[in-house]
Amino acid sequence: MAELPVGAMKQVTMDMDDITIYHTSQGFFATSDVCTHASESLAKGRLDGNIIACPKHGGKFDVTTGRAVAFPCVEPVETYAVEVRGDDVWLEYED
Repeated sequence: MAELPVGAMKQVTMDMDDITIYHTSQGFFATSDVCTHASESLAKGRLDGNIIACPKHGGKFDVTTGRAVAFPCVEPVETYAVEVRGDDVWLEYED
C-alpha cells in the first residue's frame, strides 16, 4: 500500500466506527481510533514504532495488541485483524 508508508497511519470509517490503520516496520495493524481515556482520535496522535500516543494527554497504546502502555491510559483499545492482498489492506471487521 504505497499511500501508507512505514511510520504512517490513516483513519477509516466502517459502519460509523472510526478505525486507524498503522503501517509499522512489523507490518499493518488496526485499532479503534478512539482513546479509551479521553475519547480523542488516535489518528491525530504520534506513532513511534508500534506505540501510538494520544494527542490529548499523551497516554500510549501498543498498536499490535491494543494494550495500554502509558498512563493515563489503562484500558486497551480494540484491535482488528489486518490482511494485505496485493496493494490493498483488508480489515476483519464485524458490526
